[in-house]
Amino acid sequence: MGKVRLNFKGKDVLKRMHRAAPRAIDSTMAEAVIEFKTHHPGWKNRTSNAEGSVTITQPAKRQGNRTRGRWGSRGVNYMLILELKRGSALRNAADVKYKKLPMYLKRHMKMGAV
Repeated sequence: MGKVRLNFKGKDVLKRMHRAAPRAIDSTMAEAVIEFKTHHPGWKNRTSNAEGSVTITQPAKRQGNRTRGRWGSRGVNYMLILELKRGSALRNAADVKYKKLPMYLKRHMKMGAV
């Protein structure tokens, strides 16, 4: 029986994933922001302050063994009341768009391979 060779590329795949993860997370958060701004049935936009306060507040970056980013409302205190008492629009946007993270990770890994 002949020898079997294995060409393990795990380290290369891991490097590509670490480079792609922040871009994939940023893409996912951007879609969640848009989803929020276009779908908040529990309240009506009157002044654009609440809608305008929701952005990516911290682009994704690697921190130790994790890659993290933040999005949400900044500077509009009553956004908490809208979220808790008027339909959870931020959480609903996350529920809808976070499912796309694996697709974005795969897409950005392919783009990084070129």
